[in-house]
Amino acid sequence: MSDAITVSDAVPAEVPAKVDPLLQLPQSGPKRVMLKSAILSLALLLQSISVTAAVVSSLKQDFPNASAMELQCFVTVPVLGNIIATLIGGRFATKIGKKNLCIIGTLLCFIGGFLPMFVPVLDGQTALRVLAGFGLGLIQPLSASLIVDCFKGEEADILMGFQSSAVGLGATIISSCIAGIISFDWHYFYYVYFFALVVMVIVLFFIPNAVNDLGREEAVSAENSVPKQRKKMPISAYFGMLLQIIFATGYGFYTINLSLAAEETGTITAVQAATVITIISVSSLIGGLFFGLVKSFVGMWVGVIAISMQGIALLIWGNTTSLVAWNVAGVLLGVGFCWFMPYVNILVNEHTDPSISAEATSYAFFGNSVGSFIPPYAFAALSVITGITSPWKSMNMGAAFMVVCIVLILVFMASEKKKSAVVVA
Repeated sequence: MSDAITVSDAVPAEVPAKVDPLLQLPQSGPKRVMLKSAILSLALLLQSISVTAAVVSSLKQDFPNASAMELQCFVTVPVLGNIIATLIGGRFATKIGKKNLCIIGTLLCFIGGFLPMFVPVLDGQTALRVLAGFGLGLIQPLSASLIVDCFKGEEADILMGFQSSAVGLGATIISSCIAGIISFDWHYFYYVYFFALVVMVIVLFFIPNAVNDLGREEAVSAENSVPKQRKKMPISAYFGMLLQIIFATGYGFYTINLSLAAEETGTITAVQAATVITIISVSSLIGGLFFGLVKSFVGMWVGVIAISMQGIALLIWGNTTSLVAWNVAGVLLGVGFCWFMPYVNILVNEHTDPSISAEATSYAFFGNSVGSFIPPYAFAALSVITGITSPWKSMNMGAAFMVVCIVLILVFMASEKKKSAVVVA
């Protein structure tokens, strides 16, 4: 029996070098345009839960014995699924694959949004809609983190602004469809969730499978068989979450009290207040298109500018009774909002890589979701402390939260500048 050692026994097989997933993405031409469009399409679904508030009054036709809270829960309870998913979804993105998670999220959005049509019990419908909220929570951070993963520099900044505009565009499309369906028969509004299937198909065909490998966690490095070290989560991710909690709380004073504040003025009607809200949506949609240009001039100061605009808007609403002034405030709030959201997404990803970008972005969206729940309770608590129970004057409370955000951003910027100076020295 021969003791000769074959070449294959003596020399370990060479491990093929792994191709950078970014290099497998289209670098130019129509395919790159479609990649951008597919990523932006995710943002079109992000308001698909909240805009269904328009059917709450219609639900009472089928469930006359339901309490006001039970009817409101049709819209609010699904947000719980969103909160849970934004907290855990980012961590799973690198395990499951980011494209795969987008497909799962859009599919859950469809299932949780459409199937309640066949459930005869209101509580059952509400519970099933939590699936839609969970699906949205999975794709929410990816709608922003995929931009910083796949694009860099000015191209990423411009797309961040477009992402913010796409949120408003999606809300406009879905709410318009719901309004049209309600005029015919509100029972069929559930069909708007087929829009989620359309987005799923767009993702399936126009986001390359290589996106699944962006930041994917490997048990062993192909180069040296050493366990791969996961990048540490930067402090900016946690700061972004805190900032979003405070910001969303202050912003929420507008969402819960604007209509009530309008009637309280005695000169601005609820219908006129609804027009102001439309102005906000349109301003947000248009303003997002200019985010990249503005950031190229002012850098990360865009965050301070955005929050200042919203704080001014809240002060105008809380201290004037002029419809013209309220419309101006609507423009300021809309543009400020669509600049602040991409600012936060960029902030939390300043020091990330694809292995943690989705998780870092999910922290920001989690903070926003939590903050969106707080306003009614914050208003009640502050009313006890200050004695101010007026929805109109509560806008000043919202402005105070914006001031806190500005102070925090300035402190954070000073801290980051100091760290940079130390590193350079």
